[in-house]
Amino acid sequence: MKLSIVYYGDPILRKKTPLLEEVNDELALLAQNMVETMDANNGIGLAAPQIGKSLRMFVLRNYITREDGRIELTEPQVFINPKITVLDDRVQEEDESCISIPRLAGSVTRPYHIRVEAMGLDGQPFTEEVEGYKARVIMHENDHLNGVLFIDRLSERERKKLEPHLKALKKKHGK
Repeated sequence: MKLSIVYYGDPILRKKTPLLEEVNDELALLAQNMVETMDANNGIGLAAPQIGKSLRMFVLRNYITREDGRIELTEPQVFINPKITVLDDRVQEEDESCISIPRLAGSVTRPYHIRVEAMGLDGQPFTEEVEGYKARVIMHENDHLNGVLFIDRLSERERKKLEPHLKALKKKHGK
């Protein structure tokens, strides 16, 4: 079931989410609905606060570039109570956008190589080392769990350029 998206201006996007105590069927159904919502919005990741839930969970799909140049999306992954460790000093700068801040993008610098420890829908912990774009998506979605938006990571100059658009979004969707 496709869920409603929460947009910039809604206070839930600025709240730190609490740790989840248990994985149950209700959470599994929510994760499935989040994947459907992410896909319907052409997203690569979606955090629970973006659908109005103060839960420490996000979903994502990684993409793989095939030898013939075609891009293929992976099966969705669910990350519950993620913990991120930066593994070296390499960084990457790229434009980011967000389902909750439609039609805006900005250049964000993030670590290139991270380790993420989380729990899956089976309730079991897992650890994954990732680099590049997938690391960026994980950090972007994890930021949502801490009440941080990609616009908070923009340079002051770039943020000022987006300010009129952000004010309009806040006026339209704010509570």
